Amino acid sequence: MATGEEWALAYARQASADFRTFEAMQTMKVPQCHKLQFLQMACEKLAKSHLCGSKGFDVSKLRASHAWIAKHLPGIIRQRMAVLGYEPIRGLDIARQFKHLCQEIEILAPAIKRGGVRPDNCEYPWSDDKDKIHSPLDWTFQASNLLFVPRGRQFLKLVRGAIDDIL
Repeated sequence: MATGEEWALAYARQASADFRTFEAMQTMKVPQCHKLQFLQMACEKLAKSHLCGSKGFDVSKLRASHAWIAKHLPGIIRQRMAVLGYEPIRGLDIARQFKHLCQEIEILAPAIKRGGVRPDNCEYPWSDDKDKIHSPLDWTFQASNLLFVPRGRQFLKLVRGAIDDIL
């Protein structure tokens, strides 16, 4: 039976590959929804990697859900910020902003139910309350707007560093 540490490394390796793909796609003419899908997958696997490394965590729970980013990634980012020596008060303010971004990244996955309030996702078309069909190809995702401002770029560097820390 595989250990939690082995699962943690496997998830981290896949998170790294997904994140490298997201980074490579930034210079390509690829729809934003595809780029964001790789970021969402990388963040989800980073969160799962950390959970696998936690003593006593039941790894089998990870396969049942995609909802790990909003709850766990902010703490992972705070840990990374502490390693880098962010000032506690400044770091707390930044972490609050990153928490919102983590929520936006998590709901990019179509499996996240969102109570029907946010049907937008990076993978599948959806219909709105007026039965109009929307495609991820034509949608402007809030995460897109948040990622490419200075705090968003800082967030991406911290995610990359958190993945590298595991590897």
